[in-house]
Amino acid sequence: MSITVLGRYRVDATINSENMLQRIHTWVPDPVLGDMNYEHEFTNASYIDIGNGIRFPTGWHQHEGWDDNYQAQSVNAGHNAFGGTLADIRANDCAGDITVPASVRRASFEVEVTTRELSDGVWLLGGSSHNSVAVEFDNYVAVVEAPLNERRNLAVIDEVARLAPNKPIRFLVNTHQHHDHIGGLRTYMHIGATIITHWKNYDFYTKDVLNYAPRTLDPDMVALWPPTELAEGYQYETVRENYWLNDGERAMHISYVHPLTHVEGMLVAYLPAEGILIEADLFDSPAPGDPPASRATAANRSLFNHVERLGLEIETLVPIHGSPVGWSEFARLVRAGR
Repeated sequence: MSITVLGRYRVDATINSENMLQRIHTWVPDPVLGDMNYEHEFTNASYIDIGNGIRFPTGWHQHEGWDDNYQAQSVNAGHNAFGGTLADIRANDCAGDITVPASVRRASFEVEVTTRELSDGVWLLGGSSHNSVAVEFDNYVAVVEAPLNERRNLAVIDEVARLAPNKPIRFLVNTHQHHDHIGGLRTYMHIGATIITHWKNYDFYTKDVLNYAPRTLDPDMVALWPPTELAEGYQYETVRENYWLNDGERAMHISYVHPLTHVEGMLVAYLPAEGILIEADLFDSPAPGDPPASRATAANRSLFNHVERLGLEIETLVPIHGSPVGWSEFARLVRAGR
């Protein structure tokens, strides 16, 4: 059986031999994968009675995206499925209606890009949970990170055009492949930018992201105006250890950070002349009003050790999450935990 939810989403349900719900399936729009399969299946042969005539499953399995072995091989232990068995199930004691706060009801989802100049020709593009950084070279601009979704990145691209008019965005530096950091890859590809990423991301991006998979629920630029062949053109520069952008005046050193438990294939971008290091998820500066971190994480230590090993001279650490901080402040945090 199937129903339409919110006037938009078809939700399919499978009923088992006991006339109980066995599986729920729908499609949801995803900035990375397009029309994405979303399903929840109860794995019990029979459901248990939890009282008052309520029968409930104890086993469950969920997928976000298909699990049909046609996707790119996972190289970072990430999976799109999970499940388990519930040891104890009890009926909820509902306390009554919950009032939605006025601030939530009035919440706006407008895209805002705030600009902060970090150095001459280097701009932090914030205003969201994720930043991007634009770096101006002689004949082009390189942008570090394309997070969230196309709307966000189109706004960032417009701001870059205002800051550096008549210079194309030639390179998009992708730090890693987590979904919240790659929702704009297709946008930059469509405007002609080359994606600089770690080589282990290549298969995933080629097979599952930069493709012709249907995007009917929330079509993006590639879906609406598809190029003749996605494989044509200068789409990628893959990095194993180090990669440089250099126009004779300004240089950007892109390097691979390891070991990490957070993700495999992490890149950071270093501007030697400016003493700026741009990173994602390895250090998030606290939000305004929040206390600073009291101890260093394993990711903090890996980033610090990476910088020490390469002998990078850094003055400012620029996170994709949060505001820039002095490198000395970050170094004190790491050294205090040794």
